[in-house]
Amino acid sequence: MSNLPKTLYVILNHNAGSVSSIYYEELKYYQEQDNFDLLLIDNGSKFSERSIHTTHSFKKNVYFNGVIQWAFKHMLDHPEYEYLVFSNNDIFLHGYRFVENMVTIAEDNDFAMVSPSNIEGNAGQNFWPIMHCWYKKEPRVVPWIDFVCPFIHRRLVEEIQQFPTWWRSPSYGFDDYCSIICDRKGWKVGVSDSITIFHIGQYTYREGFGERAGDGLDLYTMQNMHRANFDWNFEKSGLKDEMYELDNRKALYGRDNSLKMGRMPATPDEGYYGDRPTVDRQWFRSSEQREIFKEREEILESNYLKRKGLK
Repeated sequence: MSNLPKTLYVILNHNAGSVSSIYYEELKYYQEQDNFDLLLIDNGSKFSERSIHTTHSFKKNVYFNGVIQWAFKHMLDHPEYEYLVFSNNDIFLHGYRFVENMVTIAEDNDFAMVSPSNIEGNAGQNFWPIMHCWYKKEPRVVPWIDFVCPFIHRRLVEEIQQFPTWWRSPSYGFDDYCSIICDRKGWKVGVSDSITIFHIGQYTYREGFGERAGDGLDLYTMQNMHRANFDWNFEKSGLKDEMYELDNRKALYGRDNSLKMGRMPATPDEGYYGDRPTVDRQWFRSSEQREIFKEREEILESNYLKRKGLK
């Protein structure tokens, strides 16, 4: 039996049963070895897209918002768990010793939150360079992590208890909210470059994967709705100024590092809070890379408008 602190590992599925099952099966055989309980939560999927490994389910889609509230409460109700993993389902990794290594990193570095580095199936392979693999031997202390597959310590769950119940849904921002709390408390947040996972990214909304979301939204409409709700939630929560400062730190993290990353998020003053096109919400090291990215975005925009009969 493992001496590791116990982890509650939650995978969230919506209309992607096959991908969720592959992920679940990659981890399920290591639960005793790595001392974790693996739950697969179905979030209002149609019957044909539910995983055969479903352990809990919601009758309708309550989005990320509703299920992370459930996961936090489950942690609070079960004091045997020291860590919570709240994971997207469109992830590929090697399950053996994954939880063991991530929990050991968290314990050795006293992280309140820690994440493996992420690769994504899009241009830039993850919008946030904080989440890229920097090939550092030691975990990097960062201002924020993307909630793709975070390991969250119990002390943070106990501090938050529940996110504001009046937040508009669906929305981004749970990772930002947690990072703000960690900053206030002086708790460390980290990314490990020694472990990297692949995240398809927005799997249920992307046309190439069949637009699986049950709410009828496409990728662009979904992103705009999430952003609008995010802005409203943080304004009403009195967190606008702290969010502005966090977005500056997220954008500037590593801009002058030795890796010479060519594309990074813009700061709020540089245009990050602006509307599409997305080229104006990003910073580029060279004008050539900016123009290449802009041309690709214009092609995608044109194709989208044609499909919607708007052009």
